[in-house]
Amino acid sequence: MGTTDNNKPTAAPAAKLSKEERLAQAREYAKQFKFETLSVEDLKKVRRNAYAYLL
Repeated sequence: MGTTDNNKPTAAPAAKLSKEERLAQAREYAKQFKFETLSVEDLKKVRRNAYAYLL
């Protein structure tokens, strides 16, 4: 018979942030990533592939 450990450590709940604080955090996080834009041809190809996948 196995035993279960009911005293597992849990993460502390995050402090409640205001809408502006959350938005500022999200903007700082997004600065880490560089987004490349797709060309018109690439967008058409993605759309065709998605449509074909649905069929």
